[in-house]
Amino acid sequence: MDSDLKNDAQDLLIRYGGDAFPNLFRSAKGSIVIDSNGREILDFTSGQMCATLGHNHPAITRAIKESCDTALHMFSGMIPEPVVKLAKALADWLPSPLRKSLLLSTGSESNEAALRLAKLATGGYEVIALGGSWHGTTGGSAAATFASDRRGYGPKVPGNHMIPEPNAYRCPIDHCRDSCDMSCLNVGLKMFDMASDGAPAAIIAEPVISAGGVIVPPAGYFDCLRDAAQQRGMRRSADRVRSGRCELFGCQARSCPRHHDTIQDPWWWTASSRDGHQP
Repeated sequence: MDSDLKNDAQDLLIRYGGDAFPNLFRSAKGSIVIDSNGREILDFTSGQMCATLGHNHPAITRAIKESCDTALHMFSGMIPEPVVKLAKALADWLPSPLRKSLLLSTGSESNEAALRLAKLATGGYEVIALGGSWHGTTGGSAAATFASDRRGYGPKVPGNHMIPEPNAYRCPIDHCRDSCDMSCLNVGLKMFDMASDGAPAAIIAEPVISAGGVIVPPAGYFDCLRDAAQQRGMRRSADRVRSGRCELFGCQARSCPRHHDTIQDPWWWTASSRDGHQP
């Protein structure tokens, strides 16, 4: 049976994430996953960064079971009570002026929605993203992704511009070493201004650039990025799918360093840190 399932996995599944483990997996709990041979493995991937409370956390599984007994899936015009309760809990916790939530399922979907909202609000369509960024695999989010996987898919959504990322160890403009002075940001913004069609809409960035090498921007970087967006009439979107649990629910809930104080601005925060891969 196991060999049949392995063959079926090879024959029937289309994967987008590269190589897979040779065995299938039967169950998981906490930080342990169990493969098709019954072997227990310590999961350092944390469910691809999305099981930060552990696999099958009792509170998560209990909420799923309650949803199955009440309202699991409904027409988009029908708002379930638990959705409103979650939105209220988020509104009570988030700093002013952040109040409204758009609850979605994936990081790609969240970024797609954030970019569409920015385009709708500004009337523009041009998006600035950082080199090394990863924002998703759908049309708009993939067009703003510059870490990898850009080849072979034909033309991207128009209006996307890449600016060099603040990598002090491998400076993309061969300027800094060990300490970023944000020359990369200044150069990137000048390049955008020269190439712009005059229809700016959004700047999307990861507070910690994950796929590009776990790059932490220098102090003041996001203040400068905020100012650049305001000067150009652009909205800002912080993609926190991998860094969000640490920053948003840890550091920023207490007292953050100065270069993350932009949470006080009306950003569109986007992420999908779904514990146990559940939306």
